[in-house]
Amino acid sequence: MKNILITGGAGYIGSHVVKELLKKGYKNITVIDNLSTGFLETIKRLKKYFGDFEFKEVDLSDWNEVEKIFKEKRFDSIIHFAASLVVPESVKNPLKYYLNNTANTTNLIKCAVENGVKRFIFSSTAAVYGEPAKIPKSGITEDFETKPINPYGYRKLMSEQVLKDTTKASPDFKYLILRYFNVAGADIEGKIGQSTKDATHLIKVASRTALGKREKMCIFGDDFQLLMEYV
Repeated sequence: MKNILITGGAGYIGSHVVKELLKKGYKNITVIDNLSTGFLETIKRLKKYFGDFEFKEVDLSDWNEVEKIFKEKRFDSIIHFAASLVVPESVKNPLKYYLNNTANTTNLIKCAVENGVKRFIFSSTAAVYGEPAKIPKSGITEDFETKPINPYGYRKLMSEQVLKDTTKASPDFKYLILRYFNVAGADIEGKIGQSTKDATHLIKVASRTALGKREKMCIFGDDFQLLMEYV
């Protein structure tokens, strides 16, 4: 049975991935999360309802502790979700994003290569595309030009480049990059979901506003005609 390391597994997307892997019968799962935006309660619920796994409360900035984890267990695959993700915050505090995200991701990739991990799945973002001059009705495709407009998008793109360059130097190391935006939804069984009280995710903000649990939501920009044409 494969050993899988999931970073950020106590967070929104990561916890749902942990749940799906457990339901598919994966037994050897290790989750790393510093619980800065993830929840210990989510870890407890995953263990209670879906199956057991190893959880380590570790910050990826603690490189010595991260390296220790790799020495203790040999992993076949890594799914990397741990990151700061609020765009306005990345503009106000760019150093946090470059250190917490790009530097720590690079170290994680380094540990993976040095310890024989062959597969790396990276949670990226559609923010790497920036603001395309024209969006076809079919939507943005993978081959669109990457042109991020904020530190959040830049640091994701930088991490993608680290993966690409690493694979060129270490052909046995394979990666998969997921670029998504405005992730929404929750466990259909109602056991876990988007738990962050002040979440900035668009769909949750819209849902809470519609339910009267939030006074209002703001839509920024002045190109609404373009939006209507796209719809």
